[in-house]
Amino acid sequence: MARNHNVFGIGRSRLLLLALIVLGVLLAVISSVRFQAPELLGQKKVLTDFDAFHLAGRLALEGRVSEAYHALSMFAAQMEIAGTAAFMPWTYPPPFTLAMQGLAGLPIGAAFLAFALGSFAFYIWVLRRIAGPWLPGVVMAVAPAILLNLRTGQNGFLIAGLIGAFLLAFRDNRRVAGLPLGLLIIKPHLAVAVGLIVLLRSRWAVAVIAGTVGLALLAISTAVYGLGIWLDFRDAVGEASRFLAAGYYPLFRMNSVYAAAHSLGAAPAAAMALQAASAVVSLGILGLACIKGLAFNRLAALACAATVCVSPYGYDYDLTVLGVGIAFIFPELVARSTPRQFMSWFALTWLACGYGLAWSTAMHDDGTGVALDASNAGLSFTAPVLWLLFGLTWRILTQPPAVEAAQGEQAQASRQAA
Repeated sequence: MARNHNVFGIGRSRLLLLALIVLGVLLAVISSVRFQAPELLGQKKVLTDFDAFHLAGRLALEGRVSEAYHALSMFAAQMEIAGTAAFMPWTYPPPFTLAMQGLAGLPIGAAFLAFALGSFAFYIWVLRRIAGPWLPGVVMAVAPAILLNLRTGQNGFLIAGLIGAFLLAFRDNRRVAGLPLGLLIIKPHLAVAVGLIVLLRSRWAVAVIAGTVGLALLAISTAVYGLGIWLDFRDAVGEASRFLAAGYYPLFRMNSVYAAAHSLGAAPAAAMALQAASAVVSLGILGLACIKGLAFNRLAALACAATVCVSPYGYDYDLTVLGVGIAFIFPELVARSTPRQFMSWFALTWLACGYGLAWSTAMHDDGTGVALDASNAGLSFTAPVLWLLFGLTWRILTQPPAVEAAQGEQAQASRQAA
């Protein structure tokens, strides 16, 4: 087993990190023009994720927040405000709608830059705190997911950054870990795995702070929008469930076992049963590792892996959380893997993070909305790739460091020769 000398150099290259960040910022600037004035680039307006964010915020700002939570009225609002439409149901909890209302006063291009680059900076800062000098390698590993978020303006950086900030504070036994955990109320299905760690480690002060923060955000949004907003939110979740069962979502961009099974022909009930099994297995493994006292860096990586295995509604932009998990174990991966293993691991990571983007590019689909036609669902292979990635990662972590293994092989060969 040979040591990964090239990986040691590339994985710590500041020049590579600078190039990736500059590329990301340039992409964000170009994307802001596509959101604000696509005609300047010779393009037509195509709605993507941040259009839905900004539109929901505008509706809330105009006192029409209920319209955002009903698919038909959201569709009509898109035509009214953006002049074009894509079927993009709004299912975020009211606290996130309130946050988007805060950005809605800005033109969409400026709002996009503020949200995308602000959350990107937060994400990179958190990764730097975890990975240290290995940050370039970590960023490179999840580059497709990073570029996707900078193109669409999704909230993958924000959510992954909050999970990473929680894990850092939790590792250091700081009660403030409850703050980022509570803020995850904006996307609660991605907080299940890290929340389980809090309960199994009996960190009740963290749980209380998280609960207080979450309840405060719920109370504030209720005070602003009224109790009726929760009926609207309930209706939106119900609509989304029906759309998911009908295959209207672009399944090729989803990372769940449900999406993989349904895209391959499984009935919604059977696909959901497989998704439930995925959630139980992933959380069960995480719980067992937590109880047995697995080293925290590995436990943190396992929590990030479990995070993307719980919900049927998971997208490729959510895979930025893999960067957080990778940051905790990247030095070990480099030290323990053979060159062939590392390249296989890296290829699986890129395939998982970039499959949906590659499919969209191949199909010439620049939008991210839902079309009321199951033919747009595509084939979803991200979940199987993720499970292969997790298996290879565990295999690498449970073998001796490459240098020690090579020395052992040399010693054994010497004994046999003698």
